[in-house]
Amino acid sequence: MQRATRLDDESAAPGGRRPLPRPPQIETGPVSSDWRSVLAERLAGAANAAGAWGYAAVSTGCAEPTALAALALVAQHAAPLRVRCALDWLAQLQRRDGAVPVSAQVSSPCWPTALAALAWLRCGSAADGFGRRIAAAIDWLLETRGRAVPPDPAAHDHDTTLGGWPWVTGTHSWVEPTACAVLALRAAGHAAHPRTREGVTLLLDRALPDGGWNYGNRRVLEHVLRPFPATTGLALAALAGEPRTAAVDAGLDYLARELPRIHAPLSLAWGLIGMRAWNATPAQAEEWLAACARRLLERPVIPHYEALLLLAGPEKCPLIVPG
Repeated sequence: MQRATRLDDESAAPGGRRPLPRPPQIETGPVSSDWRSVLAERLAGAANAAGAWGYAAVSTGCAEPTALAALALVAQHAAPLRVRCALDWLAQLQRRDGAVPVSAQVSSPCWPTALAALAWLRCGSAADGFGRRIAAAIDWLLETRGRAVPPDPAAHDHDTTLGGWPWVTGTHSWVEPTACAVLALRAAGHAAHPRTREGVTLLLDRALPDGGWNYGNRRVLEHVLRPFPATTGLALAALAGEPRTAAVDAGLDYLARELPRIHAPLSLAWGLIGMRAWNATPAQAEEWLAACARRLLERPVIPHYEALLLLAGPEKCPLIVPG
């Protein structure tokens, strides 16, 4: 495997950036058909002074919500200066070995590396100048793999020898970090790389027999696990461009049954992103998204929820890599 690109300390983006002026606060109320611009403006205004977003309205910046917020604002053609600040902040967070930890407070785990790479890859002209950052992140992803464990048919029935990606280095592979890594590698032009192919194989292997994906296994002991809309949508997005299989069709059927009764933004957004990746967006999707936006605007901002809702709406979602 190619040696990971090392990043010198002096190559980090300069610190001390002056905070951008915040847009005026938006009154909450009935959401019109222009809910996207309302939500995008509120999301842009929720960035902290360092140019990052956390998991709550006022919180320390974290890699996942910052990467998602940057992608969402680009999808809405909004706040380019905010986007650039977010990409710079992610660059400052990146370790010398190319990995991007969850926040500046810890050096690991580094599962958000794939999302940071996606942000640098898919944010258009705002991402100019991040080539070395992208190369280092991709090298780290290619060298990182989940720990294989001995098969145990009495406990589980998935292929435990497949090396996808783990939440924490040195542990077994999980569906969501594997799907994120596959998305990033495909966006970087590595769709045919053996690690990407192994990740795709793992995702198909973990599909549940009646449709959809759980975040971990298919079965534990004698119990078949239940699918989740968010995990299913993320897996389907990662598989976009692959041959259409029975697992894909069953996952889409599961989301078509489940999403009409889903109100949670995380589940609704990822579910719709997954369906859009396979040109199966339900006719009621806009109605569901507008209703969810109305509910979000009645509470303090939760950046990654609002970002995902914005990403679920546009015809060209930057999370979906064309086949």
